[in-house]
Amino acid sequence: MLKELKFPEGFFEKNRKNITEKMEEKSIIFILSSLDKVKNRDTLYRYRQDANFFYLTGLESKRAVLAMYKYNGKVFETLFRKVLDPTLEKWVGKNIPADHIKKVAGITDIRDINDLEEYYRTVFHNIGIEKVLMYNESIPELVVPTYTQVFASNLKKRFSFINITAVNPLIDLPRTVKSDCEIKMIERAIEITGLGLSDLLKNLRPGITENECEGILIHNYIKYGSVQPAFQTISASGGNATVLHYEDNNRKTEKGDLILIDTGSEYKNYASDITRTYPVSGKYTQEQKKFYNLVLKASKEVMKNAKPGLKLSDLQEITKEVLFKGLYDMKMVKEKADLTKYYYHGVSHFLGLDTHDVGNGNLPLVKNSVITVEPGLYIAEKNIGIRLENDVLITEKGCKNLSEAIAIETDEIEEIMSRKK
Repeated sequence: MLKELKFPEGFFEKNRKNITEKMEEKSIIFILSSLDKVKNRDTLYRYRQDANFFYLTGLESKRAVLAMYKYNGKVFETLFRKVLDPTLEKWVGKNIPADHIKKVAGITDIRDINDLEEYYRTVFHNIGIEKVLMYNESIPELVVPTYTQVFASNLKKRFSFINITAVNPLIDLPRTVKSDCEIKMIERAIEITGLGLSDLLKNLRPGITENECEGILIHNYIKYGSVQPAFQTISASGGNATVLHYEDNNRKTEKGDLILIDTGSEYKNYASDITRTYPVSGKYTQEQKKFYNLVLKASKEVMKNAKPGLKLSDLQEITKEVLFKGLYDMKMVKEKADLTKYYYHGVSHFLGLDTHDVGNGNLPLVKNSVITVEPGLYIAEKNIGIRLENDVLITEKGCKNLSEAIAIETDEIEEIMSRKK
């Protein structure tokens, strides 16, 4: 277990202030916690707090609502929570004490979730607030409405005069620029991920299954202080590695395989996202090494150029240029359009409280944003899939590879794997 990292006093209060100072007069923001998610029948998935709710409160409370409104230039903050009766406390644990909420979140007005009715009368009828801001959750292929969407719909039905708009612009920009303690949380998540990958290298061998590899990683994540992985680990060997979001993880590896591991631990709700591609037998073939080093070259070129002012699309163009030139020299492509056969995803996304964190990729990068750099090549006809992903902090004049301690050079990986013999 590594030494626990803690958020500084007043951190979440400061986050709220950065948002509420931009609020309009007589407007109100509602931010909702996550709800439990059913896995099957009466079995639930492990709880994971809503990123925005955590960012603004630091609390793991379920079925809670943060309300903040501005009136006469003053901001009023209230936290509504579900208070469990003594019988239910015996089943699911005790209520979070109000003193703990005040200490962590810096919120003093704490009420029962059932008090929302009275609160609505105060803000909508007595004060006359009409502008409501809530987070617009854009989730592809969403089948069931989210807690926030249901909440907003019910509000609109009951108070037809209110105007509900997205609070996203007020929250997304501050979340994109990471504070020092957020960077430390991400670095810890990366450190834990590195420990998992190091242990995996010691155990990697022909015949190991993809899900056994995943299990080694998760064991280490929990051992070193991560509650759960940041996302479903991709453990893809052989031809499976050419499928970007392969998650079956049920194949037995064979001699000569490459295995692509896309994984990340989560620490205090902050994610890491690391990808490495290893030779199951302990050594890369000359052909595998040829493609691997081309991907690595693209990664280094992107990190060499990443800095404030560039956009993610600029980094993508750098990636494509390096990969195209390399494949052209190998006589595998003739023109830029041919590259899509072997490289078909973006090279970067933002990283933070969400693995694919908030941030506008069409805007220039700014200091203290954290992004991934993950070029790849997928040669289906050769059963070769290679992706190398690092987590990168944008600095004042360039960038810093936060995951540089995790082995990535072919010689270093082969040397580490040779020790187990």
